[in-house]
Amino acid sequence: MTEVAVNSYELQRARADFLLGMGLDAKRPTAWSQYGYKQELTFADFKLAYDRGGAGHGAVHKLLEKCWQSLPRIKQPAADKETEWEKKVGATLRKVAAWQKLRDFDRRNMVGRYAALIYRVRDGKALRDPLGTASELVDLIPVFEDQIQVTAWIEDKEDENYGQPAMFQIRTRSPNATKDTQAKPEDWLDVHPSRVQILAEGSVGDMFDGVPLLQAGFNSLVDIEKLSGGGAESALKNSARTVVFQYDKESAPQALTTENPDGTVQVKTVRQVHEEQTRGLNRNQDASIVLQGGKAETLQTTVSDLSPQFGIAANLFAASVRIPFTILFGQQTGRLASDEDKADFAARCASRQANELTPMLEQFVRRMQAAGIIDAGEFEIEWPPVDAPSDADKLANLIKAADAMQKAFQAGLTEPLFDANELRAMVGFEPRSNDGMPAEGDPGADPSQDPSTDPTPP
Repeated sequence: MTEVAVNSYELQRARADFLLGMGLDAKRPTAWSQYGYKQELTFADFKLAYDRGGAGHGAVHKLLEKCWQSLPRIKQPAADKETEWEKKVGATLRKVAAWQKLRDFDRRNMVGRYAALIYRVRDGKALRDPLGTASELVDLIPVFEDQIQVTAWIEDKEDENYGQPAMFQIRTRSPNATKDTQAKPEDWLDVHPSRVQILAEGSVGDMFDGVPLLQAGFNSLVDIEKLSGGGAESALKNSARTVVFQYDKESAPQALTTENPDGTVQVKTVRQVHEEQTRGLNRNQDASIVLQGGKAETLQTTVSDLSPQFGIAANLFAASVRIPFTILFGQQTGRLASDEDKADFAARCASRQANELTPMLEQFVRRMQAAGIIDAGEFEIEWPPVDAPSDADKLANLIKAADAMQKAFQAGLTEPLFDANELRAMVGFEPRSNDGMPAEGDPGADPSQDPSTDPTPP
């Protein structure tokens, strides 16, 4: 009987430990609960980390701003110059500020598992109806994960879209909004899937498989908040000058009697008087206290240097979002990002443009073509290089090229390494029809052909 009772107790304890928390350490399955980490994360957690956490907010916007530092070009294949088709596409997008809204669509996607973009077009139909041929793109509405939900699914197994949403509902404002919205409507509206575009980064089809940017490093964000908040609280308590009053055994502090301005008598205990004195001391730098038969000291605690712990948490978070530490926290720590860090971050953003943002833009253009808003035709998305050199870098490259030309000439090379237009291209200048280099037949191109060098008199 005893053995059965022990086994039952062990089983109950194991179940309790399982429900209490989780962790990667097999020896301590409740580690996360003890560390203060949540077992299940919701969109509200990610939104709060983005809204109120400096590291989380910075990670989202560092990646967002680098990927969108220059707008992409939607162009026809093999078209070097802007075509009429491209001009019409640009005019359509500029009319509704589409680039800003597509960028915000991406921002909302990084905060949650997915985000949605709602097409509002002029086709004479309600949002719940399938999108038909439209005469105009009226607006694009990006919404957070908590502003959209699936209300019906395609359940016909013979349908090629089996398992896909049959109807969405969108909420006109985020339920997690904490600011005063002045009674803005919060109705849920039915929206047909043909009017909804989903972006779920990290997923290959299922919107619920999207991976929030802050998910992997959320525990590190908790650590950063503990360290920054705990350190600030320790400093505040030290600066608050908690006063300790001490009396020797010979003194006998009694209640104090004071006379109010109206002539009435007020009796205060020594404790009440000390609390008033301490409060005045902390509120006024010029305040003082009076003691008789005792002394007052401030209670101080040693504040630990939290820099090593902060560095560990910050590096783990930087690794989780795949942004070099010196890029994400460099200005705060006084360190500058190295060329290797900049190159690594540029490669990260270029990969994200190619694998996440380009397919999103291609889907958007194709669906606008299907609705007749953008003319049909082949197209491609071209992003400017994210690691394009700055003006200072371009000038430095030009100086290096000119120095290489001089050294090559001194070494006996008769032809220049670069012509003037190639040098101008290094700093982004337009080429000239005359590149400044002598051509065949020009005076100076061949000394034997220059009349001024002919020794024979005319």
